[in-house]
Amino acid sequence: MNQYCALSVTKPVLCVGSLSMDLITLCDNLPEEGVDQTCSKVHWQRGGHSSIVSFVLSLLRAQSEFLGMLSRSELLNAIITEMQGRGIEMEHCPKTDEDPGFSTIMVAKKTGLRTVVHCNRNFPYCSFQDFQKLDLSIFGWVHFEARNVRETVQMMRAVADYNNDKKERILMSLRVSSCYRENRDLFDMADYVLFSRQLAMQLGWRSARETCHQLDADLRLPRSIKAHRPCFICSWGPLGAGCLTGAGVYHDMPPYIAKRVVDTHGAGACFTAAFIYATYIREMNLSDAVQFANRVAGHKITNYGYNHIAKLNIYPADVAKAEDVLSAHVSEDSEAEEVICRKFMNRPIVYSDGKHSTRLLGEYIPGSTALDDLLDECVDEDRDQRHEKSRLLASRSMLRTTTSHVWRMSGELRASKPKRA
Repeated sequence: MNQYCALSVTKPVLCVGSLSMDLITLCDNLPEEGVDQTCSKVHWQRGGHSSIVSFVLSLLRAQSEFLGMLSRSELLNAIITEMQGRGIEMEHCPKTDEDPGFSTIMVAKKTGLRTVVHCNRNFPYCSFQDFQKLDLSIFGWVHFEARNVRETVQMMRAVADYNNDKKERILMSLRVSSCYRENRDLFDMADYVLFSRQLAMQLGWRSARETCHQLDADLRLPRSIKAHRPCFICSWGPLGAGCLTGAGVYHDMPPYIAKRVVDTHGAGACFTAAFIYATYIREMNLSDAVQFANRVAGHKITNYGYNHIAKLNIYPADVAKAEDVLSAHVSEDSEAEEVICRKFMNRPIVYSDGKHSTRLLGEYIPGSTALDDLLDECVDEDRDQRHEKSRLLASRSMLRTTTSHVWRMSGELRASKPKRA
């Protein structure tokens, strides 16, 4: 199957995590301690890593579902309504009467740098019991946040148990941004581990390459034992990103240089969503998917919020390599599949008012000719319609030929007629 047909057959992505609110404060410069300063603009927007990932996936035209604790507070109504309007499923989310967690983000307009102050007040996290209510067979990818290890490890084990006897495995990704020692036991169960640059720097790791190799060395099983090993991905902001495959091959990806830096808040979640989209929906290899995620994250920081990501021209020019779409490298079957898929997705819907379907819903009885008669009648109708269409086309062709002949004859008569003296 080629990449153009992926959207029509892939299962949704499930994002498990948190939904909160972010108070964005725009300032000319970040405030200094003990100094009064006036901001230029303040606005609310969605927060929570997994909620942003699911929203950005919807902007990239991928199906997604969000599972996380929702507050019944009216403050979240606009955010929830917008997510549901983008087609994000949220019907399985548990709810609480507690006020949602929020973060205050101060953004410097001149540099795009930010300072974040979190205030979660121990807001409840979705439990394993909530996760058990889901039908895992409808998902193709599950993304987790490395939080609340006791509940998250049970969820990941449930997905691993589901994959044991299945040909089509559910892929798992894990975002790690805090509490490295506590969350280290989750790494082995994931297919992809996306590690935070800020956390890596706190641990004393100075580059994406060093981070990926340190994470691989810290796995419980040594590489000499042939066992499942996750791929490690680490974005290093303006210096690019790095990734390490399960086989131990490292790739260093150059950065995508944005024309301007306006808002860097949420770039990590956009990187994660774009990586999932490229790997799962577009079936790119690891290095190409990381490069694609770099580009989307680089585009995100050029404006405030996330809606401008939907304006990216990523279908199909930025998805496939140039050499993958040249006619010399594409078989006729692949070209036909691409055309058929686009035609199928854009086809007009023609209703028959049940004329054909209801006539073929009768029970088939061996030895009975009732159903056969109905089928023959439908075939005869189709044959008569084709004959009528052919007759009309032949009549039109004959009419055009006759008209052309008459005009030609009249022209010859006018040419041979002598002029009057």
